[in-house]
Amino acid sequence: MTQVSAIREEDILASMQSHLAIILFDTQGTVKWVNDNFAKAMGYTAEELVGKHHRIFCLPGFATSIKYEEFWRELRQGKAFQDKIERRTKDGRSLILEATYMPVRNNGRVEAVVKVATDITQRETLLQSSTSGLMAMVEEMTANTDEVLQSTEHIMNNMKTLNLESETVKQYVDGIQSVLSFVQNIAAQSHLLGLNAAIEAARAGEQGRGFAVVAGEVRKMADSSKQSAEDISVQLTAISKSIATIMEQVAVITGQASTNFAAMNELKKSYDHIAETTEHLATSI
Repeated sequence: MTQVSAIREEDILASMQSHLAIILFDTQGTVKWVNDNFAKAMGYTAEELVGKHHRIFCLPGFATSIKYEEFWRELRQGKAFQDKIERRTKDGRSLILEATYMPVRNNGRVEAVVKVATDITQRETLLQSSTSGLMAMVEEMTANTDEVLQSTEHIMNNMKTLNLESETVKQYVDGIQSVLSFVQNIAAQSHLLGLNAAIEAARAGEQGRGFAVVAGEVRKMADSSKQSAEDISVQLTAISKSIATIMEQVAVITGQASTNFAAMNELKKSYDHIAETTEHLATSI
């Protein structure tokens, strides 16, 4: 078995050249050497690239910027660079590369810069597509959550209104109960007056007969009024109980709606966080 220590540097370099895209620049950014993998990825032949400047691979806005000058100044100072970068091919297509720029030193002095790159355009395009799909899904879920929140809030407001109206009706019923109590008292007094009048008419004999008839009618009306008042009172009591039950149910529903509203708010916050994270991911690609 071949020992690692026996592997020649030439073999390692040959393996790297056959699998990686590699290009060599002088310290001013002029291409001194390039392998076929790099040239092919950028749409050139190796011969075409030798002598060309690094700027031909860059976006116009970056190639003429202060940031570009700083990029090369730091490389000349011996500072390596590694990141995802966007570059342009010969025919203008955009490529996303995972690139590493490494200063090459000779006796401590930077004399060249070697760049090793991997084309990750397809992976990044797929990731961008997936991220866009996720963003669309999150936006739809957020919109649906907003609708549910609005509906829940509307239900809560309606429940509060219903509760207030029920309380008002209950107050009206209580007021009518008070009036009925007054009517019942009058009926009782009228019945007593009619009874007393009948007794006096009986004492008056023949002369009080007509008065006795009137007294009897008064007693009948008093009894009828008392019975009607009692019937209405029973019905109002039943109504009061129903209203109390309704108010209890309204309170329960309002409480549940409030709990659901709070839960949906938390869910919306989670969706917003996902959307923010996804957007950040999309802009970082």
